[in-house]
Amino acid sequence: MILRCSLACLLVLYLLPATYGGRTTIRQTRHVDVTDQRTLLDSAGMRPMFHFLRTWMFNIVGRTGQRTSGSFLQRRIPPEVPFPCNVTLGRSAKVPTSVHKLRPGDINVIAAMGDSLTAATGAAASGFIDLYQENRGLAWSIGGQWDWRNVTTLPNILKVFNPKLVGYSLGDAYPFHRDSQFNMAEIGAVSYDIPYMARAMVQRIRRDPRVDWKRDWKLVTIAIGGNDICSFVCTMRFPEELPAKHRLRLQRTLRYLRDSMPRTFVNLVSVPSVAKVVMLQRKPFACESLHHGECSCWIGKLYNQSEASRDRWARIQDEYIRVEKEVAESREFRGLDEFAVVYQPWSLNVTMKMNGKDIDYSLLSYDCFHMSQKGNAFAGTALWNNMLEPVGKKTPNWRPLLKNFKCPTKESPYLITYDNSGHS
Repeated sequence: MILRCSLACLLVLYLLPATYGGRTTIRQTRHVDVTDQRTLLDSAGMRPMFHFLRTWMFNIVGRTGQRTSGSFLQRRIPPEVPFPCNVTLGRSAKVPTSVHKLRPGDINVIAAMGDSLTAATGAAASGFIDLYQENRGLAWSIGGQWDWRNVTTLPNILKVFNPKLVGYSLGDAYPFHRDSQFNMAEIGAVSYDIPYMARAMVQRIRRDPRVDWKRDWKLVTIAIGGNDICSFVCTMRFPEELPAKHRLRLQRTLRYLRDSMPRTFVNLVSVPSVAKVVMLQRKPFACESLHHGECSCWIGKLYNQSEASRDRWARIQDEYIRVEKEVAESREFRGLDEFAVVYQPWSLNVTMKMNGKDIDYSLLSYDCFHMSQKGNAFAGTALWNNMLEPVGKKTPNWRPLLKNFKCPTKESPYLITYDNSGHS
């Protein structure tokens, strides 16, 4: 399933769309489209070739995530600056039995599902070939390389409250490498892949000897959709059906996690607006060229792109996002002791106008499509803030590091769910 696009990317062009599919079946929709199908690249016999090519490329590029200088890096937080929160408020004296009484430090296991944004593709890139490296240790929702002072990701923030946290990616890795840990993201992944990802993730976590399966609280972040909107929606015969299909896939995934993995809190995060990235004015030539492959539904001539077609894809993305919020808020995932899903909207109004610049390219990777390490830090902090912000008052964008950094308080020490926030 997921191997298909990854292999195509290596053989053709980084993240160039390929015929894509999955191992699960969606029967509730009327039409079968390109993302609902399997091809020869899904066969088990392709796996050894896939691993060989990926390992070869990994060794060619090298471990770029270990770089300590470059405009793509966040500014290190000095040692004299204390951690912004009172850590004693962030962990329960006794392991809670309700997800609605869950504090940040109560989380023992962290995992993530998604595409190249969750894989932190090219986060430390300074040239084209570096885009083949997945700097997973720097990933906003699941990277745990170094510490919060120079890699301010969600896991590195959580590690301050609970140093025994497990599951975060340790460094540069592809999904079949051990250092990937519980980061299930695949480059080129689409919505259709997340039910399979969920099963693989549950299996990986359950087999890990560090995890107390029934007792440990687990945090999962799901972020998918960039490839659906950028590279596949324009190849669909009935593109307006994409949001409805996404609804079914999300429901299937969340129901499986609810029924299969005890003590789980799920963050559901939408992909940032495609237009705000690929339609930037005065882009560097390298970015303009790469966007033809990375977002071919919007850029170039391959699919007769026009203002009208881009407006159409934007409307579909808006509906796609609306579906995610509705699924997260649905009654079937409410009122449960050991499971909660919360829609986290930090990505909705992300802007590149930051740090006194009209377009701060230091937040983006070499291709102006993926996030740099600095961008991943901004995103990780934004997600952390969302998790502590009341429903209806969550910040829909990112901000400079440590600006308005949220903390557990005596009045509100818990991660926010729809039930403990009084959201009806």
